[in-house]
Amino acid sequence: GGEPGGGEVAHWTWVDIRLPDFPFRRFSLLLALIPVKFIYRRYGIFAALFYALYGIFVFIFLNLADPWALYMQWLEPGAQDWFQNSFLTVICSQAPLAWLFLRWLLNSDHFLTKIVPMIREEQERSGRLPCIGRHWQCAYGGISVIVQCLYVIWWLYMIYWPDYPFNRKSHMSNFPILPFEIMLVALPVTFPYRLLAPVMLCQIFSVIAKLHIARMGEYQARHRGRNSGRALFRLLKRNIGDREAEEQAWRSGFLISVGLPCISVAILVVLLTRCEDFVLYTWFFSSFVLYLVVQSAQTFVSAAQITAKSKKVRLEIFEMIIMPEATFTENRTEDGFQVDAYTTYLSKCYPGFCVLGTLVTNELVTQLGNVLALTALPLVVKYLVHT
Repeated sequence: GGEPGGGEVAHWTWVDIRLPDFPFRRFSLLLALIPVKFIYRRYGIFAALFYALYGIFVFIFLNLADPWALYMQWLEPGAQDWFQNSFLTVICSQAPLAWLFLRWLLNSDHFLTKIVPMIREEQERSGRLPCIGRHWQCAYGGISVIVQCLYVIWWLYMIYWPDYPFNRKSHMSNFPILPFEIMLVALPVTFPYRLLAPVMLCQIFSVIAKLHIARMGEYQARHRGRNSGRALFRLLKRNIGDREAEEQAWRSGFLISVGLPCISVAILVVLLTRCEDFVLYTWFFSSFVLYLVVQSAQTFVSAAQITAKSKKVRLEIFEMIIMPEATFTENRTEDGFQVDAYTTYLSKCYPGFCVLGTLVTNELVTQLGNVLALTALPLVVKYLVHT
């Protein structure tokens, strides 16, 4: 590959990839996200066959809750309407869709040619991958454990509480015993997989965003002293090209990590106005939606940080040129127009990180948060007071 930071394209192949090149490699292994061809090259055919078989089971675990609306119809025929079935289907489909996207991402040429070089550069520069702070890791870990416990409590409450509409005893005579008992055990046991997949989607994007931010910091540091404007321009073009490629690669990822929770919230708002009993009976899913919204907010914030860092770096580079802490090797009389063209291009080259044509900024994140709060909180308060 090219020299790190030199603006050249690194030509990695799967032979060059190491396990530390994968973000969150332990969780990636647990979710069977690591490419089978990597396992085959590193550990042999038997390990690859076992891992491929394990990946099939992981996919089944992730899709086990998809027919939640169908389960409810079996237990209580005709009790759910279109909005209720849509709410359960949308929220339960996020885990398998997130898993499919991550499988594609980690098996793609984009990962091989864009993400891996950034990971290698950061490992050479700092010795480790960027990640969220230890306090945030503890917070996310604690919240995930709480969500898992809430699911188990709700599941036991739903099945064994005598007055619950979906009580186990009231439906045993109308439902095959063995499939029913298997479902009772399989759904809570496999829930950690369905909880981890959307979290991994948001966390991996956060790491990739930090890698781009680190590259911008390295690009800014290269301006100190006397440098070639042509070399800096090539480095700038490479960095912008990689960020634009990231925008294209993550279009589906943003639809899954941000779009589905927003759709779930919209349906939940409708349900709060027309089916309060259903929301009460399925209270865990309402809590789970809030958890997914927090994860989607982290994704949006990470994208907004790329935009903010780009703007900050360009302003600070202009300050370095004015001071002058940054000078160029090009002759001012002969090649001065090239330096002027470089600074003009720098001021207009990159507006920020865009998602489906929408520029993601800190202001946009704040506005979306205000709209969500003003829309949902009054209905939630009304629901809590009523119940």
